[in-house]
Amino acid sequence: MVDENIFGGVNSIKFNQRFKDDNDCLNYLSDLKWSDGYKCIRCGNDKFCIGNKTQNRRCTKCRYDESPTVGTLFEKLKFSILIAFHIIFGVNGQKWV
Repeated sequence: MVDENIFGGVNSIKFNQRFKDDNDCLNYLSDLKWSDGYKCIRCGNDKFCIGNKTQNRRCTKCRYDESPTVGTLFEKLKFSILIAFHIIFGVNGQKWV
């Protein structure tokens, strides 16, 4: 089960323990994105196999390989997703006046 409010009440030590590398971030996104089941964004098929990377899902009908980052703000990211998670964690923890 995925906690959608992952940063609520989390300090930097807990954050760093939860997200040690890019794989931890991608696994989290994968669990969150497909928590209600997989459905291909191209053909609508609900059956999949593992794609080119461990967290990717490949449609068994049209063979589209979908990353957990597709359709998120992390899509086409030019740097480490772990760095992006740290940026979001930092911004989320700010007290705005």
